Amino acid sequence: MTQQLIAVDAGALSDLIDRLTKIEKILSAAELSRREDWLSIPEAARILKCDPSTIRRKINSGELKASGSGKTRRVQLR
Repeated sequence: MTQQLIAVDAGALSDLIDRLTKIEKILSAAELSRREDWLSIPEAARILKCDPSTIRRKINSGELKASGSGKTRRVQLR
């Protein structure tokens, strides 16, 4: 593999570095969802005092955010 060098205007490079720095700050400040925030369907049903089928219905309608599929499906209540 050979290296390819390209010429970049100093001002454009400085702007790009500034933008990348801002993106890094935003990403480092972003709160990532912790594993504890995601519950199984039965756990969510117990907390909300309803049947698991209600949780599934709410997921399908978009009322609740879900991740995964089948037995590994997790629900976010927040």
